[in-house]
Formats: sequence, C-alpha cells, structure tokens
Amino acid sequence: MRNLTIRIIFFVVMTGILSGCQPRQTVLTFKSYVNNSQEAQLEIDGHTLTVPYDSVRGAVFTIKELTPGYAFFRMGSVNKVVFLQPGNDLTIQYQRPGGSSRYKFTGKGAEENNFLDAHQRSNIPFSQDMGEKEVLQTIQDSIARTCDILEATTLSLEFKTIERERLQYQGLCRIFTYRQWSKELVPFLKEKMLEQTALLLTEDYRNFMTNALYFVAWHEAEKDDLFHVAQSQMNYIDKHFQNPRITDLLMESVLTNYMQWRGAEQIEPLMDIFNRRVSSTKLQEKIKKDYEEWSRVLKGKTIPEFTFLDIDSKEIALSSFKGKYVYIDCWATWCGPCRAQIPYLKELEKKYAGKGIEFVSISSDNDQKKWAKTVKEEQLKGVQLIEKCPTGSEISEYFIIKGIPRFILLDKEGRVYDANAPRPSDPAIQAIFEQILQK
Repeated sequence: MRNLTIRIIFFVVMTGILSGCQPRQTVLTFKSYVNNSQEAQLEIDGHTLTVPYDSVRGAVFTIKELTPGYAFFRMGSVNKVVFLQPGNDLTIQYQRPGGSSRYKFTGKGAEENNFLDAHQRSNIPFSQDMGEKEVLQTIQDSIARTCDILEATTLSLEFKTIERERLQYQGLCRIFTYRQWSKELVPFLKEKMLEQTALLLTEDYRNFMTNALYFVAWHEAEKDDLFHVAQSQMNYIDKHFQNPRITDLLMESVLTNYMQWRGAEQIEPLMDIFNRRVSSTKLQEKIKKDYEEWSRVLKGKTIPEFTFLDIDSKEIALSSFKGKYVYIDCWATWCGPCRAQIPYLKELEKKYAGKGIEFVSISSDNDQKKWAKTVKEEQLKGVQLIEKCPTGSEISEYFIIKGIPRFILLDKEGRVYDANAPRPSDPAIQAIFEQILQK
C-alpha cells in the first residue's frame, strides 16, 4: 500500500513537471465587421503565418512557440502591430469608425495593446525657427515624459522593456521633420542606429533607421547626387550591420528608392554589395525583378510604339517625333504637383523653341473633355496628348510610373535618354538640354 502511494505521488509530481515543460500555446483571434479578404497573415519572429478568415470565428492564429514581443497583423486593408506574450490569448475586434480607436482588445494582454494603440503617433511641437540643440532637447524631453507614463502603469515588465525602446524611436522620428540640421547631427544618429531586431516590425524603428541612414550617408557621400548617396548608404550598411533581417530592410529601402528615381543607371556597384550581403531568396527575387524592369528603360534602349490622342482626337504616334529630342511630361489635370510644374514648363518651351527639342505632355486623365478644356483655358503649349482609354496605362506600366509628375527624355532616334529626367523646376534639366544640343 505504501509503495502504491509513493507511485501515485511520483506520477502526480512528474505529470506536473512535464506539463510545466510544455510550451505555452498562444491564440490570437481577429474579428471584423468587414470581410475584405479571405485570409489573414501574422508576421512574427522572422516568419509569416497565414490562416483563412471565417465570418463567424474570424481569423484564428494558434502559436505554439512565442517570444514576448511585437507581431504584425495584416488582412486586406487592415495593418496592425500588436504585442503578444506566451500563454496570453488575445482577441482583436476591428470596430466601425468612431471613438478613440477602431480596435477593441480583450483577453490577456489587452491592457498592453490598449497602451500600444493609444501611443501610435508622436506629436512633438517645435518651430523651424528653433536652434538644433533646442529642437533635439525638446524631442528628448517629450520621449522622457512618455516613458514616465509607461513606467507609471502596472503593465507587464516584458512589455515595458520593449515598449520603452519603441517610444524612443517613435520620438526620434520627429527629428526628420526639422529642416535645419547640420552635419553635427551625424554622430548622434549613429549612436541611435542600433540593431534592434525586436523592433523590426514597428513602423517607428523602420522609419528612423531608413531616414537616419540617408541623412548620415548624404553627409558622408563623395558627391551630392543620387548614385553617390546610395553608394554611401550601401557601404555604411555593409560596414556597420550584421543582422540579416536589418541588412535586408535597409538594402531593400536603398535600392527601391534608387530605382524609383534613377532606374538601373549606374546600379551595378550597388547590386554587387546587395548580392554579397543579402541571403533572403524572396528579397533577391524582388530586387532582381525590379532591376530587370528598370533595365528595359536604360539609356539607349529602344522602346515600343505608343499612340495617343491629341485635342482633336487624332491619333499621334510617339515615333512621329523622331529627329528631335523629346521631353515628355506625364501628368493629369487633377494632380497638384503636376500643375505646379506648368509655369516652369512654359518657360522651358519658350527658351528652347526651335532648337531641336519637342515638348510633349501626355495626360492620364479619364475625362477627355475636362482635359481638353484645361488645355484651352490655360493655353498649354507644346504637343498636348492624352492616353487612349481604357488602355491608358500602357506607357505608365512600361516606364514604371508610380507617381506623377514624371518626366522622360528621348533622344533623336526615339530611344531612352533619361527615363526619370529632372523636372522643369530643376535647373539640372537646362544643363542637360545645353549638353545634348551641342552634339
């Protein structure tokens, strides 16, 4: 009888020990009044979970192993950073607009996520007339006050530890809204550019790191142009960062931004560093695809035939302007920045009239009558064309135009001279004109 009792006690103790050794499962449930997607994703600990969305149960993520920290939830148009802890089941209810937040949190960890949700934005007021030291002190004081609010709560220690760091970067992002910084800021930014993998999913850390990298590289670049600044950024990443996820983030940012403005021009030295340092197959494929797309509009490349309509609905082929350099303005009547370039464009047209440069404006308006009315009322010069609906996106797709205004310069043979030429308001375009007209 005594041996049986001992065995029962041993069994109970071992059961408790073994159950305590099992990883604590965590369940995250998302429910929404709108169902604009059939699946939801959760990015966490360097990998992504995908689950179906059920109109009754919602999106349910069951996480077996979890390190306390931030996760990024995505479903349709909903994007949300949340804080998760092992064993703390959390439910997020996406509510109808109204009130202080669109999100209602219930379950363990709700209070931590309420704090996170309430401190998603940092509003630190300062004047552009203030000096650098005063602005920096204002920002640091504001960060300290917010951290004091955090410390005064009864939230979990794990949350306070990581949230304190996020609040730092959230406040530091305000640095880049001040326009008077000198090179003296560089050492300060370098001290703050730390490899914080726990913060990688937060917008605050990512924005600070990419902006700080650009600021530092711009001040340390050999020349003040897009290529040398991008090269300075890539060299800084290569020298100072080891974590592959942070390296991926920064290099993707540099190359994506560079190709947006310069396409594949001079990109080979940048790609050499990228190919040597980046191991993510997904990112390699993305950048390779972007590179191949931009390569088709490199200087000297022949482009397909594009046909547009003039103000009288007559078809005009782009190839009909061969024999002259063609400066193309891709714009729309509803685009404010496009309209702001019109006075500068008129000045260029007047200055270079009859000198071998054809000025062609191509509108992406859907309303042809409204476009024609604007052309007449504002007495727009040059050749005014509009993309043919409903296939008006052909030239935009070919030249990877993701925002307007966009200016393109073709040579006398109709080949690409500059797929992202300077705007009329930029003096650099006149320097280019003077150079090509001497040939």
